[in-house]
Amino acid sequence: MVHLWRSRAKDETETSKSAPGVGATGDIAVVVEDNKLDNELVRLACLMAKKAKRKVHLVYIIEVPRTLPLKAVLTKESEHADKLLTDALTIADDAGCDAVAEVVQARDAGPAIVDEARDHACALILLGLVRDPHKIHNDLGKTIPYVLTNAPCRVWVVEDPCKDARDAKDAKDAKEAKEVTSQKS
Repeated sequence: MVHLWRSRAKDETETSKSAPGVGATGDIAVVVEDNKLDNELVRLACLMAKKAKRKVHLVYIIEVPRTLPLKAVLTKESEHADKLLTDALTIADDAGCDAVAEVVQARDAGPAIVDEARDHACALILLGLVRDPHKIHNDLGKTIPYVLTNAPCRVWVVEDPCKDARDAKDAKDAKEAKEVTSQKS
């Protein structure tokens, strides 16, 4: 079942009424960020949520610059968010998963993600991290450390393997498949 999403702005002074971990429904929050892991994260969340008969909350955060009012109309960003969430909802629908999507305007993504998890009493937040192939260590930025430190629930950060690791795995898988095929002959 797919639900249309709503859009709202998070006031900087807004506080959550629920205590961390209290009354968690087991629902799963997936942060959609327009990266190559989004589809995999939605599928993973749907797999878990469907098995546990829970809901998936798809969230896209629009970070509003401090030079603009928090509730400013950001047409280009909103249209982009709508497209990404529509795609994510289609994946959830294809998986037979109950999902809702929401666009949130906030000053910073980290606090908005934590607030969404609290507001929906989520038991898990899924975040994607795409590796930069030119760096030895990934820069986590400010969002992931904030969510890991302040989330009222478990947080899974799914990191995409670097291209060299993917290529090595693909070569190994191809070699194993060739061996299995030759053994059957």
